[in-house]
Amino acid sequence: MLKFSIFIFCFFLYHIVAEDGHCIWYDQCGRNSKGKLTNCEYNGTAKLLTDEIALQTLETACGMVYNGQNDTYTCCSSEQIATMADQFGMAKLMLGRCPSCYYNFRSLFCAMTCAANQSNYLSVVETGTSEKYPGRITVESINYTVADDFAQRILDSCRDVLYPGGNQHSLDTMCGRPYDKCTKESFMQYLGVDNPAVPFPIYILFQNDTTKSETYFNQTTFLCNEPLITQYENKTACGCLDCLKSCRPLPPDVPEKKFLIFNMDGWVVIAVICTVFLLIVFHGTMVILPTFRKRPTIIIEQPTEETSLLRVTVRTKKTGCLISIRRRTEQYLERIFFRLGLFCAQHPFIVLLTGTIVIAGLSSGLIKFQVTTDPVQLWSAKSSIARQQKDYFDKHFKPFYRTTQLIIVPDDQTFETFDYLSPPAPYAEYTFGPVFKLDFLSRVLDLQTKVLSLTADVHEKNRTVHLSDICFKPLEPDNENCTVFSILQYFQNSRENLYKRIGDDFFTWFDYTTHFISCSQAPTTTNDSLGLSCFGDFGGTINPFMVLGNYSDAAYANATALVITLVIENSNDPEKVQLAEAWEKVFLSFMKNFTEEQKSLRAAGEWNKTANFTVYYSAERSIEDELNRQSQSDILTIGISYTIMFLYVTLTLGHIRSWRTCLIDLKISVGFIGVLFVLLSVMSSIGFFSYCGIAGTLIIFEVIPFLVLAVGVDNIFIIVQHFEHMKDENYPSIDIRLATTISRIGPSILLTASSESIAFLLGALTPMPAVQIFSLYAFMAVLIDFLLQITCFVSVLALDARRQDSNRPDLCCCVPVSSTLPTDNPNEPKSKGILQQIFTKVWTPLVLGNTYVRALIFSIFITITCLSLSIIHRIPIGLDQKLSMPKDSYVLDYFYGLENYLSVGPPVYFVVNQDAIDYKNIREQDLLCGTSGCYSTSLLGQIGEALRQPKLYYLAQPPSSWLDDYFDWLQSTNDPPCCRINNQTHEFCPATLNDTLCLKCPITFQDNQRPSPDDFQRYIQYFLIDNPGEKCPKGGHAAYHDAVELINRTEVKTSYFMGFHSVLKTSKDFISAMRSANEIAKNISKTILNNQTRPYHDSNKLEDYPVFPYSVFYVFYDQYLTIWRDLIVNLIYSFTAVFLVTCILLGFDFHTAFLILLCVFMIIIDMFGVMYLWHIELNAVSVVNIVMSVGIAVEFCAHIARYFAVQSGETRLIRARIALAEMGSSVFSGITLTKIGGVVVLAFAKSQLFQVFYFRMYFALVIVGAMHGLLFLPILLSYFGPQSLEFYDEEKLARQVSATNTSLSSGININDDEGDICDSSRKL
Repeated sequence: MLKFSIFIFCFFLYHIVAEDGHCIWYDQCGRNSKGKLTNCEYNGTAKLLTDEIALQTLETACGMVYNGQNDTYTCCSSEQIATMADQFGMAKLMLGRCPSCYYNFRSLFCAMTCAANQSNYLSVVETGTSEKYPGRITVESINYTVADDFAQRILDSCRDVLYPGGNQHSLDTMCGRPYDKCTKESFMQYLGVDNPAVPFPIYILFQNDTTKSETYFNQTTFLCNEPLITQYENKTACGCLDCLKSCRPLPPDVPEKKFLIFNMDGWVVIAVICTVFLLIVFHGTMVILPTFRKRPTIIIEQPTEETSLLRVTVRTKKTGCLISIRRRTEQYLERIFFRLGLFCAQHPFIVLLTGTIVIAGLSSGLIKFQVTTDPVQLWSAKSSIARQQKDYFDKHFKPFYRTTQLIIVPDDQTFETFDYLSPPAPYAEYTFGPVFKLDFLSRVLDLQTKVLSLTADVHEKNRTVHLSDICFKPLEPDNENCTVFSILQYFQNSRENLYKRIGDDFFTWFDYTTHFISCSQAPTTTNDSLGLSCFGDFGGTINPFMVLGNYSDAAYANATALVITLVIENSNDPEKVQLAEAWEKVFLSFMKNFTEEQKSLRAAGEWNKTANFTVYYSAERSIEDELNRQSQSDILTIGISYTIMFLYVTLTLGHIRSWRTCLIDLKISVGFIGVLFVLLSVMSSIGFFSYCGIAGTLIIFEVIPFLVLAVGVDNIFIIVQHFEHMKDENYPSIDIRLATTISRIGPSILLTASSESIAFLLGALTPMPAVQIFSLYAFMAVLIDFLLQITCFVSVLALDARRQDSNRPDLCCCVPVSSTLPTDNPNEPKSKGILQQIFTKVWTPLVLGNTYVRALIFSIFITITCLSLSIIHRIPIGLDQKLSMPKDSYVLDYFYGLENYLSVGPPVYFVVNQDAIDYKNIREQDLLCGTSGCYSTSLLGQIGEALRQPKLYYLAQPPSSWLDDYFDWLQSTNDPPCCRINNQTHEFCPATLNDTLCLKCPITFQDNQRPSPDDFQRYIQYFLIDNPGEKCPKGGHAAYHDAVELINRTEVKTSYFMGFHSVLKTSKDFISAMRSANEIAKNISKTILNNQTRPYHDSNKLEDYPVFPYSVFYVFYDQYLTIWRDLIVNLIYSFTAVFLVTCILLGFDFHTAFLILLCVFMIIIDMFGVMYLWHIELNAVSVVNIVMSVGIAVEFCAHIARYFAVQSGETRLIRARIALAEMGSSVFSGITLTKIGGVVVLAFAKSQLFQVFYFRMYFALVIVGAMHGLLFLPILLSYFGPQSLEFYDEEKLARQVSATNTSLSSGININDDEGDICDSSRKL
């Protein structure tokens, strides 16, 4: 609280005005009955001031009335000058940052106290009798007439001056109301009358009649943006933080740029134009023009449904070089896989034993498996700038505090008006919000007291943990109270102080509400009208925006919620964290019981027993606890999902010939082992990387099994179904048939597995740790699964085929079935499965049977992809934190409280990097500070400019500046001054110590009252241990002890300047706040480096930035600044891998590789469209799912595309029909049906995260992938597919058609005797 005393000695009696040019007082007459110093009445001329110390003091404090050593006549004695200078010391701490403001303020009271002609504008209103000097008259109140515009000029020059230590404006304290609502009348009223520290009433009157200029005081003043240049003073103008006129003009508001064409989204318009253009070109070249061409066709007699699909033009064409390479590559791969399949079929036990040993060895690594649950390590790369910022802050200062918070909302939301006697109260009426009802505050105090008294038993350490054992104590060891931010701290958590009242039987003068008004306007008040301090019992200030909620425009009295925050020390020591977590667990249990009890009382209608308020609460461990609980609750859901997929595979894998052979034809054991191989591949992958020391994540268990099942089960169906189909052909043995199957299917499986594995391996190059780990584990799992399928699974299938040939039932193979069972006729074609018949008879003719249907479907897919591409930029970035919590979590209620009641955002620290600044150098200081003399582009200057644009930079409160407060602390002229040294021990003397041995620190001041380099280093340690108080409110112990890191207690190594973000509610707010803070810090860094003539590098290395921002949430949201870039780079790696691997394994078939890549690309683009339409945000979880989608998309496309590429046929349409009929059912049953059942179950998960990011994305992936693979891709191939490896002549085509007609199966089975791999295999 600003205190200043004006002591006046009067000449005349009560209501008598002194003659012009004379004094009305001189010297001091002791204290009156109220304990206030009084001035002695004196009606005479001014006296010559001869005291040298007083002259020096007057020259320094009141240069405007100082006329030299031998010509200074004053109406004040040396004692009055000393008292006035002492009180100016307090004013200097409040206003000294702005020299012109401080000068104008001093001129008002210097003229009143000491001017030789004070009687012209001062008049005595009331007098008294001196108790110290009986018989002498004292001045008890006066009128002080000043020019009307003079008071306004003082106010204008001081309005914006900050008091950094309290995150407030100085006029909040010195005007009795918020600075922006202060008028010259209220300003002068508070300075002269309302201020409790005023020794007697000074009624300041205004006069604007220029003809009576001799009857009021007026003097030249300085604008805040003008340098202070007088005979005795020469100082720079005020800085931007303290004077808006000193700030550079704000740039014009630039509206958010929107790409519009014809007032519509430009990207959508472009997409529509491109779609129309592509469709016109497509229909013109592929649909319309071919109708005008005449082509010879073969007419098939008596066409059937099957042969009608084979209307073709017969041509003969020479084989090109690329075709030859493709054929040779295909033959080479077939030979390799034939030999491999033959060996596995002939030596199943050797293969299975070897596989078991390898899998067991890899899986043994599970004993070393570690799970990374720390979100910092999961979502923030070690090399990211945000991670470097956090590591630096934790190392040089301390980890950000653990917070335990309660948001309390009263049930009664009515406002209330309080009446007071005014004066002495500043107002007659006050209107307060619901939280200011006394009974409500009393109940909150009860709850807070219970919380603060909670204890936790830590049995492992055999100790009891109190809050005082783990909390943050800013004034330790002088003050052992915990830091608790609460409105009740304005009353030091005392019920007696809360109920304190000053008044009489009829009127209230001051009570808890007036005390709150004083504290909300001036948190550093140490003694208000109620006789209470506004400091918390822990010794720190309580800013109203931290303890009140749901108010607007700094109208704190309108708050409808209270916020209580318990600050707990954080640490890198696990033992200390364990103690904190133990206490937090007890707190959460207490609050859970409290809230449940309140709910039960309300349900029972016992309202008189309820607390009549709602509490939203959370602790540091809350989110992690709830995530763990959520994971455990969804284990059953995930288990059911995988069980459904497992049962589907095991029960549908076999081809049942009839009910009599049902037990024999079942392949439950094969399906079970196939799925088991999938799970073993995941285990082996985990074990392998556990050996490598790469910790896993929970995503591995949630995503990779789904991925490998999609990939592996598809391959299982393809192998088994093709093995069953080849029963139609005659082979010497089961081993040869199985080897032939693998020779035909193996290259396709190799193609998909290789492209997926390499795509995932390249995906590990992304900087996001969670995606890196997922990609590595997925790469190894897919690779091991592929190896198991083409070796061990082939051996299992060979054993199962022998069982089936010996008519032994599945699962009970030791029991032979009756030999009377019908045997297969080798010459009788085998019936196809129901699903394949559907694809042959229904789906293929529907999709590829009609030219216009094909064109329509193709057009629809192209349109959807183009539109999806146009809305990608609309996908929101971030992760709604509510989605990560279970639906029944108390943390969801807390999030609701944060969004609706919190009125300030998280703190933001602007950290000065080590060795970036020479703090003792004045020029270097000017690059940081915000007081007068500092550069306008200094750190605090640029932050001040950003504060003027809160919507752009998301900053809410002025930053606290230890450097500015340190300057003020050194310059203090209080009695005693802030900086004192014991003359004998040379130890620091705090202002509260009354010891004659303590002398003012000898300080040498240089330009702009800056300390010399030696003095700067000598006294900084004392500033950081000085407790703030009434005599020295700028002591730095509470606010800055942790903000400055010292070397050898003298040299500043690094420091930070703390401010607050505005309220941040959405992911967009958090991301924008972080981006804007980084922008501010980079601009500051450029300024510092330019002044130091050093180059600026915009790099990813923290040491390249002299200043950087840090807030606790940056490390979690840093991923979003580059998430699109990282995702695009990852997709480019994956697409490149898919294209190259596909191209190589198809014998440099660029054509097919491109079409596969195009289809995969379209699936991913359509997935983005689904994300936008289904409100799925882009974050690390969805990025992992998108990367996974590439792998599954390859499965949907590659098998059909490869079958098409190697299939013989005259036209693309014929080959597309054959490929779809033969491979479509395997893809549909292996991926689509397998996944649908498992995915649907995820919709019933308790976790909203599972519902959004797993159910929605997986379901969309299965549907979108299936539609592209089974609908769009065949049509694409029918139009733009590559050439066949072999071109038929008419005779060969006739044989092909004849074979198709004589086949009893309805499928399109084309046998090429000349190119049959069976012939080749027999030659091997």
